[in-house]
Amino acid sequence: MTTLDLKTLIALATGYPYEFPACSYLFADHARHPLPADILGELTGRIPVIACGSNRAPEQLARKFRDWPLPLRIPVLCAKLAGFDVVYSAHFTRYGAVPATLHPCPGATVDVAVQWLTPAELERMDATEGIGINYDRHHLTGIDLEIEGFGTIHAAETYLSRRGPLIDRDTPVALEAIHCAGRAWPALNQHGVLGLTRLRLAPKATLDSFIHAIVTDADYRLRLIELLAKAA
Repeated sequence: MTTLDLKTLIALATGYPYEFPACSYLFADHARHPLPADILGELTGRIPVIACGSNRAPEQLARKFRDWPLPLRIPVLCAKLAGFDVVYSAHFTRYGAVPATLHPCPGATVDVAVQWLTPAELERMDATEGIGINYDRHHLTGIDLEIEGFGTIHAAETYLSRRGPLIDRDTPVALEAIHCAGRAWPALNQHGVLGLTRLRLAPKATLDSFIHAIVTDADYRLRLIELLAKAA
């Protein structure tokens, strides 16, 4: 990340959770394609994984599988998950964003995506998620996950933050970029949540310098994450 020019670095941080096409798609040859008519037949033997933040976005998948040596053909289906919202996690990514996590929210139904991964693809995804540091992979059961063109399933894998939700004024902060019916908490875009954390943690810094320091100084990033945890 430190080799990026400042403009690109800031755009990567503030662009989170990146553009989601708002329709199901096939990620193949490191790009988004329309779903083939027989896509349901391709799901056999694959593992459903709920993507609630940047993992929904084709550009993030392209980064995570950039050097993938095997043929790649990942169905990404739109879905609605009952009883949850997508909120900000109380940590920063290596590229300077405040990322997402699912959080229980009775009465809400949030838009998510479901990736259908092979075991090898799931292993790669695990490796990109900071397992044991910022996230853990969980097998959610007893859920109502309505998948476009597929139906409702009641169990799936997902990544949940070890850091918990970012708290502001005693409530989690939801992602403005992600639609949620029955949302109970205030929502911010990425610029807004980075501004919020800057005011809390480094009020004398400009937003650009704050993001630059998070990306280029791992020790500083860790100190900020520890401060966020104390604030929660």
